[in-house]
Amino acid sequence: MPQINVLFRVKVKAGREDEFYKLAGEMGRSTRAEDEGCITFTYHRHTRDPNDFFLYEQWRDREALQAHLDRLKEVYGPVSEGDFLPASLMDFWDDVQVDMYNVVD
Repeated sequence: MPQINVLFRVKVKAGREDEFYKLAGEMGRSTRAEDEGCITFTYHRHTRDPNDFFLYEQWRDREALQAHLDRLKEVYGPVSEGDFLPASLMDFWDDVQVDMYNVVD
């Protein structure tokens, strides 16, 4: 199975930036420590727009990414219909953009 790279960009709701900043740090630390197959999982905050966050993820394969998503459901609660992440996380954002890429060998 090929390595998966995820580019995940969110616009955090006004007034929730600092709360999400803390959560993003916690999620990064727990993901790198607990999720087998995680190569890179790093949030970035835009230097001029405190509501703009970018997450760069690298996973060994799709199975490792799916195991991570399953763990997020255990930690952060259920997923609402039509979403792919727990509702408690989706509630932070006004806008979400997710793109996945395979490594070109």
